[in-house]
Amino acid sequence: MSYRRKKLLALFFAMALSMTAVAGCTGAKSSTGNVVSLETETNAEETSAQSEAGTFSSADMFTERDLAGTYEESGAVYVTLSDDGIAGETDGVVIDGQMVTITAEGTYIFSGTLSEGQIVVDADNAKVQIVFDNVDITCASSAAVYVKSAEKVFVTLAEGSQNTLRNTDEYVAIDDNNIDAVIFAKSDLTLNGTGSLTIISAEGHGIVSKDDLKIIGGTYDIKAAGHALSGKDSVRIADGTFILTAEKDGIHAENADDEEKGYIYIADGDFTITSDGDGVDASNIVQIEDGTFDITAGGGAANSQKTHESDMPGGPGGGMPQNGEKPDGESMPQMGEKPDGENMPQDTTTDESGTSTKGIKAGGGMYLNGGTYQIDSADDSIHSNANITIADGTYTLATGDDGVHADDALIVNGGTITVTESYEGLEGLAVTINDGTIDITASDDGINTAGEKMELNGGYIHILAGGDGVDSNGDLTINGGEIYIDGPSDNGNSAIDYGDRSSAYVNGGTLVAIGSSGMAEVMSDSSKQKVLMVKLGEQMEAGNVVLTDSEGNVIVSYTALKTYDCVIISTAEVESGATYTLTTSGTTTEVTAE
Repeated sequence: MSYRRKKLLALFFAMALSMTAVAGCTGAKSSTGNVVSLETETNAEETSAQSEAGTFSSADMFTERDLAGTYEESGAVYVTLSDDGIAGETDGVVIDGQMVTITAEGTYIFSGTLSEGQIVVDADNAKVQIVFDNVDITCASSAAVYVKSAEKVFVTLAEGSQNTLRNTDEYVAIDDNNIDAVIFAKSDLTLNGTGSLTIISAEGHGIVSKDDLKIIGGTYDIKAAGHALSGKDSVRIADGTFILTAEKDGIHAENADDEEKGYIYIADGDFTITSDGDGVDASNIVQIEDGTFDITAGGGAANSQKTHESDMPGGPGGGMPQNGEKPDGESMPQMGEKPDGENMPQDTTTDESGTSTKGIKAGGGMYLNGGTYQIDSADDSIHSNANITIADGTYTLATGDDGVHADDALIVNGGTITVTESYEGLEGLAVTINDGTIDITASDDGINTAGEKMELNGGYIHILAGGDGVDSNGDLTINGGEIYIDGPSDNGNSAIDYGDRSSAYVNGGTLVAIGSSGMAEVMSDSSKQKVLMVKLGEQMEAGNVVLTDSEGNVIVSYTALKTYDCVIISTAEVESGATYTLTTSGTTTEVTAE
């Protein structure tokens, strides 16, 4: 058992011990020698699982039996699959040619191969456990595993087992249900264990549950013409290794009938997702606690259909200058510009067919509490139609549009965010940054708010922007942190921009903003910290920018990455009435703080 699963189990069991009673029995020996219970199911999953803050807890997401990933050999039914005949018919198992139908509650252990066959679960109000111990099943035109009726089904991958399920042709209806996946369940479905499962779906989805889909552990290699993983009510993942290749979404949850469902919760896991659609997509909330994610959506940023021009060093899409090389080719964005005050798009797409091609997308709120993310997406790398809160994690994002986009509020409380390529780096109706390390390369604005305020309260922020460095269409307030901006070299944008009826305040922290003077805006006189704005009158080459006091002490030292003719500096050390020397490209300018 992995350390991550041990943590989850420890958390769950600690909470379970505090309850007044827990249903279950003991004494049965599993195939791995552990003492487990077949009936240890709590009612936690029946609750709404949503706190007042709009987030979930692991204890609400998974039951003890979900997390166990083991099975009882005593009393289990063994079924051996073979094209020459299936062995194992008994009470609760009906064999008809190459079809096995489970009709009663219990544990069923499968091994063997079917070149054209199917496992069906038709057991009303029963909990059924299917154990795969080296199975290979092909069902050309339907599901290899079809859960027609049950209260809940567990698919457990036996330790060390390698299992394969596949579909090879168009799905053909066999009843009133629209079966369109290699594993298709009308009930709650949990996959657990430590073995591996390969799924090939030539014409449909990989795994579908019309209720809750839970995956606790194991290794999954899924190639699907549709979604790789799909749950109508939810997709909940505790741990596991996932290699998902999908012509639609990698992980998908959608419920058009209940707005409180259709969510995705991920506690941990290793994910490699290559999708023609979104990497991770929920119609409601997305919450991720931890994990490693390598996502390529819609062919990546290079496949974006947008035509944003760029004045980034290195050409379209930007890129940081290497080893002090000088930027060139500065020019104003020509197409796709977002004018000040324009309403934000609700759900942009880049694919010519209208397919959404985002890295991680939520129709509701998004809560990213940790993890490591490498996302290369044609459209936004991280997107919510509501709010986004980033608490922690490491993010490396390349996108044809926005690195992180929230239709409502975007809040960053920590983590490391590196946007290597984007149209706009961070965007929200309102943006609040309280902490974290943020490095943004954008062909247009580095950080943009569409109509409300922007607050920068802490952390480290560096922006290399072709448009405005920070663009707030409401008030801009800087209360702390370190903020370094390489803004535009053209006069059509500025390092700092805010709305015509708004103000910009610097109350603390360190601000160094380099850019053009044509549209440079001053800070409010109500700022609690003094601000120096120096218009140099001529373009300066990229290089060192140094501010010293009258005694030669260095107040600020920064290396500009682009040509510029305006410098804005504010630190706690800048005092009213004091005289300073600004050195830029070998030229010195005396300036007095007013």
